[in-house]
Amino acid sequence: MAAVAATALLVAACGGGGETASTQPTKQTSTKASADTKPKATATKAPSDSEQLNTLLTERAYALHSGDEAAFLKTSTGTQATRDKRAIAAAKALPLNDVKMEADGTEIDGDRGTIKVHMAYRFDGIDEWYWKTSRMSVEKTDGGWKVAKDRPTYGTLAPWEHTRYKARSSKHFLALAPARMKVGKLMRDLEKGRTTMRRGLKGVKLPERVLVIVNRNSNDTKALTKDYKTLSAVVAIAEAQISTDGPARKVSDVSGNRVFVLWRSYGNRPPKARQRVIAHELAHVALVKRTGGRVPVWLSEGTAMYASGDVNRASDAGALLSGGVLRDSSKQKPAERALSLTRLAKPSSLNRMSAVGISFAYSYAAAAAYAIADKYGQGALLRLHAAFNSEKIKGKPGRKLTDKVFKKVLKKSLSQVESEVEAYARTKSPF
Repeated sequence: MAAVAATALLVAACGGGGETASTQPTKQTSTKASADTKPKATATKAPSDSEQLNTLLTERAYALHSGDEAAFLKTSTGTQATRDKRAIAAAKALPLNDVKMEADGTEIDGDRGTIKVHMAYRFDGIDEWYWKTSRMSVEKTDGGWKVAKDRPTYGTLAPWEHTRYKARSSKHFLALAPARMKVGKLMRDLEKGRTTMRRGLKGVKLPERVLVIVNRNSNDTKALTKDYKTLSAVVAIAEAQISTDGPARKVSDVSGNRVFVLWRSYGNRPPKARQRVIAHELAHVALVKRTGGRVPVWLSEGTAMYASGDVNRASDAGALLSGGVLRDSSKQKPAERALSLTRLAKPSSLNRMSAVGISFAYSYAAAAAYAIADKYGQGALLRLHAAFNSEKIKGKPGRKLTDKVFKKVLKKSLSQVESEVEAYARTKSPF
């Protein structure tokens, strides 16, 4: 359960999104309940309230993992029992491999109390743990302690708590989609996208299997991930919990890798476009250990677009650099400001941009990645990632650090590389 204390949540929201990272305090855990083994009764002195609550979490985790509806409902009371009945029915349809619950602080006042609970769960064939933190209100009844209310601390739910999902499997993916949703050739898209990504980034290793969660829209996705910000153009999101260390903010631990697909934006696209979306997100999954806290957004997003074969994405930036004018003149300046490696030099550079600015930032990032790969080779993109993660190169994310990295890896200054990127983008202009 050490990964519960991950210091950041990395979200790569693509097709119009960005990467964000939010810090979380380290969680000191005091008790652990796992579904690996069924709890055994002890024949010693009467257990204390704290010990009874530990047993409650153990029984709740075990019942959830095993799909034992009766046992799960015995752990709650009132309206929570009603919610639990829906949740256990939905959980039984999923290939849950294990469930663990940890109490991180317990407060008891007579026959009532509150517990901060970290729940970890994983699925068959997926080597990742996923997390939910909640604050449980508990009540002491004639039948012992029961959960009266389970409130997600960050407003995020486990999949089975949100809606009923149907699980689909292929060689490299476990996909969860709403039970009544028709997803067509989703599994084919996933496998084809994986092939595209591996071809685009040779030598970069993907997890053997990846969890993909399909939702109808952004509202459904927001229920499952706390740092997701609604953007109308978002098609898919790669998410992971990461820990970073040292002055270079290098990634030291990764957990919770998964990809969200927003069907409303994704499902009506042609097959090749859908597969590019998947390849893009899988590039983020594959590169998450290399995407430390100093890697600029133009590099992380540009590399993902390069890996997905999204060569035409640079055309919008090229058109603007070639004198193109937007129909809505009020959007011209935000679009032009986005065409800058300096402006995109931080991991969080997209966070405060408008939708128009973000769209052109993505286009310029694609131009940067393709320009660098064409001139210096595909490996230069990975060498740049490594340099931003190197403690030998000092500095905070921004223009000065980018200049140092370019001089180290490409033997060119930031201004020289910027000129090369602009020249490449203009070659992709439609006029």
